[in-house]
Amino acid sequence: MDMEVTIMNSMEFCVGREVAEYAKKHLPTLLARNENYIAGNYDKALIESFVGIDSLLESEDGIKELKEIHGTPSAAQEKAKALSPYADSSDDSSPDTRGCTSTVILVKNRNLYIANAGDSRAVLATRGIAIDLTIDHKPDSDKEKTRIVKAGGSVTNGRVESNLNLSRALGDLKYKKNKKLKPEEQIISSYPDVVKQPISDKFDFIVIGCDGIYDSKSSQKVVDFIYKQFKDAPDAKLSTYLEKFMDDNLSPHYSKTEGLGCDNMTCVLIKFIHP
Repeated sequence: MDMEVTIMNSMEFCVGREVAEYAKKHLPTLLARNENYIAGNYDKALIESFVGIDSLLESEDGIKELKEIHGTPSAAQEKAKALSPYADSSDDSSPDTRGCTSTVILVKNRNLYIANAGDSRAVLATRGIAIDLTIDHKPDSDKEKTRIVKAGGSVTNGRVESNLNLSRALGDLKYKKNKKLKPEEQIISSYPDVVKQPISDKFDFIVIGCDGIYDSKSSQKVVDFIYKQFKDAPDAKLSTYLEKFMDDNLSPHYSKTEGLGCDNMTCVLIKFIHP
């Protein structure tokens, strides 16, 4: 199955790691078994799979698995907790208070199907030009704010209920409790935007990144940086390019950069190989 699934979260040790790990494991299977996926209706299948993750999260098995994920941090996560002001020290692993953004790229029949819920962003690089494949779901955008307020929520200083600074996510179920509303109508929605993009021989690569990536650099500047890495070291591993990107963008000191370069710096690079 030619499927690329990327679940975007902030940093692994922040609130939402459990949901990101859970979705990474279960979303591909959920998608592959979906009737619309089998029938070739990939946009509907992606939507139903995103919404389906929320249903799994609130099940007895889902809650149990989140607790298991929460209880097994890696050595790197433990070290990061000691260094970062964003470290999560809570023992709560409930899907009510845990959530993550999700960006999925499905490759089928020379087409890309890009599904996105949250403020992560997928950017296509083609002949030096950056093209956004997704729209950042922020609470203060007109469309998102209208839905939030209509559902009984509020937006203050760009945050939902003075808390979340995104308007769509997997998990965060406490914002999805209104049984009279559809998934796409809830205060926080897991309902993704889905875009179909035919693959062209002009496509060079795609960068998928959390919001912190694009807080530091514009989409075009991110793409320019990666192009330069390809030029300077054409035979290097893709991970090497991202390591250099992170070295250039991660904050050397939290207080000196006032937090810029500290938040949500997960990044994925996908290169197109053409005949």
